[in-house]
Amino acid sequence: MDKKILLSGVAALLISGAIFTAPASASALDVSMSGEAKLTATFNDACSDSDVDLSTSSDASADDVTSLSAHTACSGNDSDDMPVWATDSELEFSASGTLANGLGVSVDLGKGAEGGAGSEIALSGAFGSIAWKNDGDSAVKMALPNAQGDLTVASRDDLGGHSVGTAGTAGYVVAFTAPSVGGMDLFVTYAPSSGNSAVNDDAYLDTIAIGAKMSAGDITIGAGWESASYNSNASSAAGCIASSAAIDPDGTDGALVNLAATADALLGGDLCGDQSLMGIGAEMALADMTINAGYTKLDTDEADKTTYNVGLSTSVGDYSLGLDYVNSSKSYILASTTSQDQTVIGASLGTSLGDGVDLTLGFTSSSVDVADTGAHSNYNAEVELKITY
Repeated sequence: MDKKILLSGVAALLISGAIFTAPASASALDVSMSGEAKLTATFNDACSDSDVDLSTSSDASADDVTSLSAHTACSGNDSDDMPVWATDSELEFSASGTLANGLGVSVDLGKGAEGGAGSEIALSGAFGSIAWKNDGDSAVKMALPNAQGDLTVASRDDLGGHSVGTAGTAGYVVAFTAPSVGGMDLFVTYAPSSGNSAVNDDAYLDTIAIGAKMSAGDITIGAGWESASYNSNASSAAGCIASSAAIDPDGTDGALVNLAATADALLGGDLCGDQSLMGIGAEMALADMTINAGYTKLDTDEADKTTYNVGLSTSVGDYSLGLDYVNSSKSYILASTTSQDQTVIGASLGTSLGDGVDLTLGFTSSSVDVADTGAHSNYNAEVELKITY
């Protein structure tokens, strides 16, 4: 056989194989790694946190909540022993790229090298982006530009910050982000089954949330709404059992030892059953300052929770300063004029010690009043050294 013909045939085969297996217009996935390590020292007065010492019969009435006797969290010769030292670290891997047809693909393994439950897979293109993630965020959270207000406090009766999702946004969440038009982003999330069950007995099925965020100059405004209906075929106890009878959470005939849990049991303070969430927030840059504020309301078949926050951050030379105010209130279904109220004031001061190394000092003061039994206050201070790489 003519050598020229043989070589031409081999070349044609190699070229055709190359075109079939690796189009020139395609790009490989780019893999990246990032992580951080933190060292913290915490100081607080957890021992003075007021609680309740209550032993009551199973037929206790809602009126009994007015006679609860408060005491401190520590007994005998126990006292605060500060600071409490802690270390924490996380490692995150991700990969992304664009296929020859213009479809973007990204993978985020989440915390830990093994990925697993925190992994997210997303596709993007002219249609926007769509992502799949276990325990993903609600569209409400994605739309709100303000701080979540979940400041660290010493009180065990902490209500937390903003509600950024109902109990229905759990399990695998599918999130769609529409292409940005005129500075506006639209988000839609769908949670098919709150427990990833293969049968229809999860507490919540087919939960949908929508949100939108718009930026105009130095101000960003966002709002979101979510609704979750309790599944009547559910096998779990997520439904509401509003009753004035004492519930026995620790299995010892009416021995309720936590003030907030006792009030929830006697007055109906669980966040359960059918739920709806509405939130609105804003962030604005003003000179060297950034101001954020937000409002959320979680309405459930039993208790309702309302939260609002105001925050300010600025920089002075090499230092960053932050101030936060958060107010949360939870109402009870069996006592409409009674509520659990919490106010938290926080301040932080941070500076960079070098590339990737930051030092932050944080302080919060919280005041909690459970079922109008009297407010108790606590402080929490934290020193954090964070290394980012």
